[in-house]
Amino acid sequence: MTIEAAPAVAQEQWTDWKWQQRNAIRTARQFKERFPLCDQELLDRITSHNRSKRFQVTPYYLSLIGTDPDTGGPQLQDPLWKQVAPVGPEQAEAPYAYDGKTENWELPHEMVTAIAQHKYENRVIVRYANVCHAYCQFCYEALRTLDKDSTKATFDRNHWRATLDYLRVHPQVEEVILSGGEPFMHSNDQIDQVLREARAARPDLILRIHTRALTFNPYRIDEALADVLARHGVVSIGLHVTHPRELTPEFDTAVRCLQKAVPIIFANVPLLGGVNDTPETMRELSMGLYRRGVHAGYLYHFMPHSPESECFRTPVQRGVEIVRSLKRHISNPAVPEYVLPHATGKYTVPLVDFDSAAGYPRHVLDDNGLRVLELVNWQGERVHYPDLDLA
Repeated sequence: MTIEAAPAVAQEQWTDWKWQQRNAIRTARQFKERFPLCDQELLDRITSHNRSKRFQVTPYYLSLIGTDPDTGGPQLQDPLWKQVAPVGPEQAEAPYAYDGKTENWELPHEMVTAIAQHKYENRVIVRYANVCHAYCQFCYEALRTLDKDSTKATFDRNHWRATLDYLRVHPQVEEVILSGGEPFMHSNDQIDQVLREARAARPDLILRIHTRALTFNPYRIDEALADVLARHGVVSIGLHVTHPRELTPEFDTAVRCLQKAVPIIFANVPLLGGVNDTPETMRELSMGLYRRGVHAGYLYHFMPHSPESECFRTPVQRGVEIVRSLKRHISNPAVPEYVLPHATGKYTVPLVDFDSAAGYPRHVLDDNGLRVLELVNWQGERVHYPDLDLA
C-alpha cells in the first residue's frame, strides 16, 4: 500500500481550512481529475450515489488514504477510504437496513424544538448544523446529513430562540451539546454568538461540542476558535475518530490547541466492520488517543437503520471481545465504554458472554423471526437490538 501524497499546492493554501472545503472532491469529474487512472466503475458509483446522497472528501483526508499503484485510485479496502466511499445500492427492504425514512435516534416526543432533542433528563442536544467537512457514508444522522432531500430542520434564528426559551424554563437541563452535522462548519463569529446567547440564557449551563473536524479538516481548529471556546467556558469536546491512521501530526496540533481552551477532550468511536473491529486496531487507537491526552469516551456499536449496514455492522459479541481484550490490559482511562445506541437511549454492554445467565442481555427472535438482543434500557424497558451471528 502507498499513501497518496498531498497535491502540490502552496502551504498557506493547504493549511487553510476554507481552502480545504472549497477544494473538497464531490463529483465523479473531480475524482477523475485527482485519480486519472481510477476505475470507471467507481466513477459510475459516485455519480449514482450523488443522485440522492452526498459524497465529499477533503484533500487532507484524501491524502491519508492508501492508493492502488496500478489504478492510482484509493485501495477499496483501505479503512479510511471505506468510511467515505459510496459502496453501491443498498437493500432497503432488509430488516433494520437504511431506508431513507426510519428514524434512528430522534424520537418525535423528544424534539422539544425543531433543532433540540431532550432525551436524557439533564441534557439537551442541539443540531447546530446539517452539513459536514466530509461525509461518513455510515452516518448515524444520515437523514439529516447525507440525504439531499432531507426534511430535517436546519439551524436558524427562530429555532434557536425557541430552544433558548425552552432552556430558560427547564432548570433540570444542566448541559447543552452542540452537535450536527458538524458544528465547526460555522465561522468563529457565529460560534461566538451562539455560545454567548446560551450563556446569557442560562449562565449555569455546561457547554459541550461534538466534532469530526480533527480527522476531516484539522486546520479548522485555530487559535481564534480556541479563544472563543475558552471565553465562554466550553467544558468538553467529543472527537469523532475511527482509526489510528487518523492520528496525524495535524491531528496532534489541533488537539493541543483545543486542550489549551477546553478542560475535557474525549473520543466518540463508531465500531465499524472492516475498519476498526479488531483488538489490535482498537488497542492502537485507544492508546494513541490516551498518549495525546484524549480520554476514552464511547465505542458505539453500529446503529440500526444506518447506511451501508451490510459493510459495517458487526456482532455485538465482537465488540465485547474487543473491549474485554483492552480492559486491564491497557491503561484504564484509554478503555472506552461500549454502548448500543438504541433509539430509547444508550445501553452499556456488559463484558460477559451473552445467554450465560438467566438475566439480560439475551438473544431472542423478534416478530419477524430475526435474531435480536433483548436488553433492559436505562428506563427499565425491555427493548430489542438487531445482532448478527458471530462468524
